Amino acid sequence: MDGSGLPRRLRPARPLMDRRQLPRRPGVELTGLGFGAAQGGNLYRATSDGPFARAVDAAWAAGIRYFDTAPHYGLGLSERRLGAALRQHPREEYVVSTKVGRLLVPSPETAHLRDAEGFAVPADHRRVWDFSRDGVRRSFEASLNRLGLDRIDIVYLHDPDDHWHEAATEAIPALIALRDQGVIGAIGPA
Repeated sequence: MDGSGLPRRLRPARPLMDRRQLPRRPGVELTGLGFGAAQGGNLYRATSDGPFARAVDAAWAAGIRYFDTAPHYGLGLSERRLGAALRQHPREEYVVSTKVGRLLVPSPETAHLRDAEGFAVPADHRRVWDFSRDGVRRSFEASLNRLGLDRIDIVYLHDPDDHWHEAATEAIPALIALRDQGVIGAIGPA
């Protein structure tokens, strides 16, 4: 082991992957591979904090600097875990993307049940589709809080297909306004 805490076999021979800048979005550079954090939300099976943090550390050691999450993943658990795992790294060295379109609303009446959308978490919140301007802003603010960040590099519209009119007329203009304020680097559909 070295100062990274990873065994020699997990340390890459080359410290960083090549990065590519997003077209028309200066400052948003993605590595060739990204880390999808759905398992941080207990997708299909429970994963504890330690193994998830070690997976993020292994991705970092391999040179990955692009990390994707969403409120949908484990009713916010993925965002909380990813934010905690990345806190030890310099903010300017990684890119985080998350998504808007589903608000998480407290649901104490179903907290004793398991989430019905494939995540091994208590159903203490429910997902509510909302591509309105206000819904996008509330979802974005909640994601900032869960991630522990002051900005998010990329924000996607999460599964807007059945809500395209509201997504096109309200969500996209709301994301553009947030991008123009500098709290989002880039936007797009997911």
